[in-house]
Amino acid sequence: MAEVKNAVIIGAGPAGMAAAIYLQRAGLAPLVLEKDTPGGLLRNANLVENYPGFTRGIRGEELAARFVEQVESLGIEVKKESAKKVKLTGDIFKTETESAELASRAVIIASGTRPRAPRIPGVEGLQGKKVFSDIVSMHIPENKENHYLVLGGGDAAFDYALNLHGRGHRATIVSRSRPQCLPLLRERAAANGIAVREGILVEQVEETVQGVVMRCRAGPRRLRLYGDAVVVAYGRTPELGMLDRALLRRVKNIESPPATEVPGLYLAGDVARGRNRQTGIAVGDGIMAAMLLEQFVASRRRKG
Repeated sequence: MAEVKNAVIIGAGPAGMAAAIYLQRAGLAPLVLEKDTPGGLLRNANLVENYPGFTRGIRGEELAARFVEQVESLGIEVKKESAKKVKLTGDIFKTETESAELASRAVIIASGTRPRAPRIPGVEGLQGKKVFSDIVSMHIPENKENHYLVLGGGDAAFDYALNLHGRGHRATIVSRSRPQCLPLLRERAAANGIAVREGILVEQVEETVQGVVMRCRAGPRRLRLYGDAVVVAYGRTPELGMLDRALLRRVKNIESPPATEVPGLYLAGDVARGRNRQTGIAVGDGIMAAMLLEQFVASRRRKG
C-alpha cells in the first residue's frame, strides 16, 4: 500500500509556506507541491508595507526569498509539480500529479489565483510573448529602457507600473475608467512620472516589429498606443481547477475559510479571500489551516 502522508499542501506562496512551517515543526512532515517558483504573487509586489516587522517596507521578491529560506532550513519537502486532480476516496485524499498519485489524510489548498483573461482581440495569441499577466513571468532586460503598457486601474496595475519603473523602465497605465486604487499608489505613480490614461477602451492588440500596438477608443476618438509589451491587471479568480466535481461543489461557497465542510480539506490565502489579498492574511490563513489540520489528524488517530 502506498504511504499515506499526513498533509499535502498545494501551493508554495505565503499561505502554503506558512502552513508547511507550522506542520513541519509539529512533526507532521507535510509535502508541498508547487508548479512554479515558490513565493507566488508575492514576488510581483514592488513594495510590501502592510506586513509587520519591516518599518520601511520590503520588496516582494526579498520577502518571498526569506520565506523560502526558512522552508529550506527546516528540511520541508517541496516538489516542483502541479496538482492535476484532488479527490476523496473514503477518508483518504488522492492528489494526482504528473508523476504520481499521493495519498494523504488531509489537504491544504493554497493554490492562489489565476488571471482573468481579457476579451481583447489579439491578446490570446501574444500571451507569454508580448502580453503578460504578472511581472515574474516576464523577461525584463536590465540594460535597456522598455516601455510597458499596463492595463487596469486597481492596486495591482499601479504596483506593476511602479515595479517596472523601479527597474529602470517606462510604464503607462491604461484604464477603462477612473482608477480605483490606493491614493498612495496614485501619488507615487505621479511622483515617478508614470502616465495614467483614463477612459481608454482597448479594442485590439497587435504585434509590431518594435513591440506592440494597441488600437483603442476614447469616447468617439480612436487612437493607438505603442509599447514594447503589455501587462494585464484585470483581476484574478481562485485557482480550484484541481478539485474534482464532488469536492468543488462543497467548497465553492465556503463561509469561514480556511475550514470547509469537507473534513480534512482546507483553503488558505488568496484562493479563498476574494479581493482581500494581503500577505499577512495569507500567512494567518496558512497557520490556521495547519492548526486545524493538526487537530484533525490527531482526532483521526484517536479513533484508530
